[in-house]
Amino acid sequence: MAITLTKRLEQLDDLPSLPQSLHQVLSELEADGATASSLESIIGEDPMLTARILRVANSPAYGSAKTISSVARAVTVLGFDEVRNLVVALSLSGSFSGDAGVVDEFNIRQLWLHLVATARVAQLLAQQIPTLKPDEMFTAGLIHDLGRVLSCLYLQEEMRQIVETSRNEGVSMLESEQRLGLSHAEVGTFLAVKWGFSDLLASVVRYHHAPAGAGNHEQAAALVFLADGIAKKLGMGWDLAVDNDKLLVPRCLGLSGEAVKTAAKRLHEEKEDLVNRWSQILFS
Repeated sequence: MAITLTKRLEQLDDLPSLPQSLHQVLSELEADGATASSLESIIGEDPMLTARILRVANSPAYGSAKTISSVARAVTVLGFDEVRNLVVALSLSGSFSGDAGVVDEFNIRQLWLHLVATARVAQLLAQQIPTLKPDEMFTAGLIHDLGRVLSCLYLQEEMRQIVETSRNEGVSMLESEQRLGLSHAEVGTFLAVKWGFSDLLASVVRYHHAPAGAGNHEQAAALVFLADGIAKKLGMGWDLAVDNDKLLVPRCLGLSGEAVKTAAKRLHEEKEDLVNRWSQILFS
């Protein structure tokens, strides 16, 4: 089934392309010499992204006292990490268009907000793990379910069956996918490879439901697995079935129960602001 799925994806002519500016920004920020000016030079090559960054930077979501009129100023005011997160989120959301309303119960907004929530708690948890980079884990959390976004836009009949099975039989979306043989992790991996994401990010997309298979990137996949579960437990998921499973904390992370509770509490405290701010950023 995986071969058939891959072939079908390869035959799609209108799959979105990732803006080159995103790759360049991520590379620049991973280098030691990144400056507000150097980021402005890169982002400035993409007029649409520039306009979106400035619109967001001047929105009530950030409440800047003075008008921000340049990307360099946005970097100075908001910080490298926040601009990086904005570039990733705006680039990804801007790469997709179309109607993802497969059934009434499926809400593409909820899916994007789940991605943001997972990204945020992954970022928080990564601060406790020396081998992982918080900003990179934010990106990993943000892209982990892109396979479902892609499926909603390009594999709508299959997604309709998956959603209806989940709704009618009270099983998780993941189990419903397994019954049909359509893995959102496989769909997402296809896109991650096509877009040239790093091995770590591609591994997270592929193995965030089965971290032990991620090899050298097991910790990263396990962290997103945990962050995904926390977001759902706090009502920032979009799975149609009720989640009664106990939250599992992978041992490879070396996190204490207290550290997990602290991150979950932080996300809970930020929930309203996170939803409001990112709704303005992604949907206004």
